[in-house]
Amino acid sequence: MVRRSFVVLLLLVAIPLLAGAADISVTATVPSEIPPTPADTAVVFRGIAYPSSSVSIHRGTTLLATVPADPTARFDVSIGSQTPGTFTYTVSSEDARGLESTPLNFTLTLTTGTTATVTGIFLGPTLSVDKTQAQIGDTMTFLGATAPQSQVSIYVSSDTTQTFTTSADTSGVWTKQVLADDIGVGSYTAKVKAVAPTSEISSFSASVAFAVVAQAAVDACSGKISSDINCDGSVNLADFSILLFYWKKSNPANVRADVNGDHVVNLTDVSIFLYYWSS
Repeated sequence: MVRRSFVVLLLLVAIPLLAGAADISVTATVPSEIPPTPADTAVVFRGIAYPSSSVSIHRGTTLLATVPADPTARFDVSIGSQTPGTFTYTVSSEDARGLESTPLNFTLTLTTGTTATVTGIFLGPTLSVDKTQAQIGDTMTFLGATAPQSQVSIYVSSDTTQTFTTSADTSGVWTKQVLADDIGVGSYTAKVKAVAPTSEISSFSASVAFAVVAQAAVDACSGKISSDINCDGSVNLADFSILLFYWKKSNPANVRADVNGDHVVNLTDVSIFLYYWSS
């Protein structure tokens, strides 16, 4: 469109009050109206992830942007040129160890020329456990990342739920050591959430599964020579009596009577047994 300007010249003639008074001119330029540029259709996401992590924004399966969180774990991303309509956007991240967050989904309806802003996002902490099966007496270590100096709650669930708490350090890393005895024998899932120093509450982490089992029985025969059939620390008549009881038996119920492990008790076993006599 050709821009047209109109110059209005106002000539004001002053009544001379004194001899030699001059004329005064005032000029104004009045532009014609120009249609405004259509506003962009955009989305904005603001929230908390993990310190210096990469935050990804997807629409459906399409990656729209990857932006860094700052050292306090906060991120702010604006994405323009969005198609109007209803779409699901997904926000996710991963911590410095490569553990992924639980993605958060947001279904937004966009109209032309508007900006949809989603604030208050707080991705759940990452979570890992150092043992998928622990024995009574073991120490288990839970660890992950969240916003620096957040309070972290670990929920361990089976028939009931137990809660253990800890705090993230200034780099957002958190750890918690728990005795397997304090959890008890059973199969469990654990998940975590955090409360930031500024009181925001995160979503839950992904769940991890693990089990606690009773302490394995000590094998009295561990490390004993094969001829010590009763595992009392010496090879003597007591062992010989057991060997004779299973004489010529195949696959004896007491497998140690088969001294050489060939599935039958015979002279070969006696020879080996006598070699260690009184050991």
